[in-house]
Amino acid sequence: MNCFSEKIYLTMTPPTEDDAKSDKYRLLQALREAGYDRVSLPLHVLQTLYPMCRDCEYKLTATLVYREEDWVVEALEPGDTRKHHYGLAADYGSTTILLQLLDLNTGKILSEARETNRQRTYGTDILTRIIYTIEKPEHMEELQKATCETFQLLLEKLTKETGIHAKECPVMIISGNTTMMHFLLKLNAWTVFSSPFAPVTAEPGWVWGRELGMDFSGMIYMMPSASNYVGGDIISGLLTMDFWKKEEVSLFFDIGTNGELVIGNKEWLLAGAGAAGPALEGYISRFGMQAGDGAIDSVSIHGKQLSYTTINHKKPVGICGSGIIDLLAQMLLNGWINIAGELNPDASPSIIYLEEEEQYAAVYATAEESGIGQPLYFSQTDITQYLDTKAAAATMVDCLLESAGFSAEELEHCYLSGAFSAHSDLESAITIGMFPDLPREKYICIPNSSLEGARTLLLDRSRMQDIHELIERMYCVQFASIPDFLVRMQAAKFVPHTDMSRYPSVAEKLKTKL
Repeated sequence: MNCFSEKIYLTMTPPTEDDAKSDKYRLLQALREAGYDRVSLPLHVLQTLYPMCRDCEYKLTATLVYREEDWVVEALEPGDTRKHHYGLAADYGSTTILLQLLDLNTGKILSEARETNRQRTYGTDILTRIIYTIEKPEHMEELQKATCETFQLLLEKLTKETGIHAKECPVMIISGNTTMMHFLLKLNAWTVFSSPFAPVTAEPGWVWGRELGMDFSGMIYMMPSASNYVGGDIISGLLTMDFWKKEEVSLFFDIGTNGELVIGNKEWLLAGAGAAGPALEGYISRFGMQAGDGAIDSVSIHGKQLSYTTINHKKPVGICGSGIIDLLAQMLLNGWINIAGELNPDASPSIIYLEEEEQYAAVYATAEESGIGQPLYFSQTDITQYLDTKAAAATMVDCLLESAGFSAEELEHCYLSGAFSAHSDLESAITIGMFPDLPREKYICIPNSSLEGARTLLLDRSRMQDIHELIERMYCVQFASIPDFLVRMQAAKFVPHTDMSRYPSVAEKLKTKL
């Protein structure tokens, strides 16, 4: 293994009156003899040398963490503890944080835990959280504390599941976007969103867990960003794919609360990012929800009849992002909505008029079926808002392709990542115009490329060179500066698009339904 952390068993010569060199000298000398020349010894580790060295007769294990410029002695333990060597990889998302515990001797994933990011208390979208932090200085402290509390819950979960003290791991690699890193470091994130869009830092580097207020004794490395909007989660994701080392041109689209895209090959890389919004995770609707027990996650319509499945087969209590995608696609193909997304009340008795809201809605679960004792529905307003979000995502793909001078048909592969793409049906997403109508074999779905990249780096520190190369080669496009972006969005608000020639497979499906 070529991990960011290494454990070295050392047998040192004890001091005598004739050889009274210090414990620190003996430790660093033993490490130099083992091939570690540039070594830093922090004070809190130095303080453990006595009486440990005397008690273990100068036979101990040093845990070192690699920082490119040097190695840091993260911990010292009496005796030979090399067989117990663990590390952590994290995907630090705005909605959910995932943490994996790995055996650094084998590379095996021992356990994975996930928690809703407690930052959500301060806003479902990132901009709301940023505004909250600039209202009062203490709000920044609150948000950072909420983040650390989430990480602590995850560490406790992993410890409970494995019996391994996760908080004592020597190293954690965190992958997240630029704004999220600012929140974790208690930096002003308004710099990410305001002109001239220069963040406080794009390369947070290394910090000790205790510096962040975590009950974590090890060191934390945070993935660097390419720009204010193209964050470390995208750099991390690219580590899991090799298209940027090939001749052929491919596209990478990480879609969640935000949408980040990269197109290119071994010669060039073009990136862009924009807000996709909480709609893709189901939050726009009155009954929209994150994926969880009782969430409708798939929908099928046959003529006038609608059926669904729920997560863990519980009674439906709402609908998550994958269910909404299916619902819209199925309503289009069965005539429940037209290409403008307008509901057709004659198509099914499930389409009702809401007197209080003065609009139509499609009922996908009756009061008798639902787990909350009232009908669950998707209203005309919900459809309109969702199509706005869908249009933004589709337009970002369009604009990035045009900026690169390529058509969708010329792509070798289209890599999709993020919770949305991992759980949603690709066919349904293409049917509503979220993604280009390409041969399906060109699509490769990666459930969580951000987490995979963090794990990849944790297990192979040589990939740092790839990170430096990616950032150096990448040019970032600002979608807000594209003059006709909003005009393109208007065309993409239709289902799947105003130009049906761009979606031949959908046109064919609609033709067979007539």
